[in-house]
Amino acid sequence: MTAISLLRVPATLAEPEGDDFAQSARVSDAVERAIWGHDDHGMDPAERLARDQPTADRGFVLGVARDRGRIVANVGIGIPPRDNLRSAVVQIEVLPSYRRQGIATALLAFAEQEMADRGRSIAMAWSEVRVDDGPEAGPVLVPASGAGSFPATDPSAILALRSGFELVQVDRQSVLHLADVQGGRDGIARQEREARAVGSGDYDLVGWTDSCPEDLIDDYSLLRQRMSTDPPLGGFAQEEEAWDADRIRREEDRARMAGAETLVCAVRHTASGQLVGHTILDRSEAKPAVVYQEDTLVLGGHRGHRLGLWLKAANLRRVLDEWPTAQRIYTWNAEENSHMLDVNVALGFRPSGRTAGWQKTLG
Repeated sequence: MTAISLLRVPATLAEPEGDDFAQSARVSDAVERAIWGHDDHGMDPAERLARDQPTADRGFVLGVARDRGRIVANVGIGIPPRDNLRSAVVQIEVLPSYRRQGIATALLAFAEQEMADRGRSIAMAWSEVRVDDGPEAGPVLVPASGAGSFPATDPSAILALRSGFELVQVDRQSVLHLADVQGGRDGIARQEREARAVGSGDYDLVGWTDSCPEDLIDDYSLLRQRMSTDPPLGGFAQEEEAWDADRIRREEDRARMAGAETLVCAVRHTASGQLVGHTILDRSEAKPAVVYQEDTLVLGGHRGHRLGLWLKAANLRRVLDEWPTAQRIYTWNAEENSHMLDVNVALGFRPSGRTAGWQKTLG
């Protein structure tokens, strides 16, 4: 019989809870490996600890299930302390050998009680499957938007529906193998030039590594804030996040503590001097071959000039120039975000998985 309890996130792995946290991190890695068949999405305990530290912007509660003292499952609960004050993000991970024993159901009940104790009533969750671009082999679930689908027989879907969650969005996970980029660096440079030819009359690009220049930080804060609600949200009850210069610096410090490197490229409207779009790539020093494409956003009113492709191609070229050990880039996009998916396909990204976005209103 498993026992579920809170695990305090320690400040360092040397604290008494450090060994348990490392055990919990290994569970997360094993679950990622079972889904994807590789270790690209795993994190060493020190990196995971840095990313899970509660901050002024990110509350985090960790519950674990134990079998005879050994941690065999986790539930992480992200609780935003400054915005989205009704919601929390729930992530359940159970070792494959411990599934179908009711542990995930018990962890979800634990998470919902923790949410209720903190006044949160909207649970958001995600689950993933590895798929190619071929037709589905069995029954599927489709969100209300009609964009994308998710296998109905996946255990995460069965648990979610049985527990009162609704499928509100489907994301496509895509991967770009840099060795397979058509034309290599020259091909990327060509796409960058072609996109620039459309928008360069009114815009230019600025870039930085790890730390935003002080004179751009207010504009960049606005872009990060708008990123929380401008892209398609499906049925998620997502509210605008609170971003300012201090939060930008806290996020940069957090990434630095986790051993992450970040490349940011932004587009500036030359007449006003305002940043009107950005894109972010990052990687861990522990896994220099693996890169993640994070935010990409162009503000409304500045779209239609191929700025998204210009931004992403320019930042991709920086990867080839500055991170020569990088081998592949992963990204996630809502299936209804057809414009960004088209940009990714043009750059060479190919589907590798799907993410189901689930939501439930408690009580």
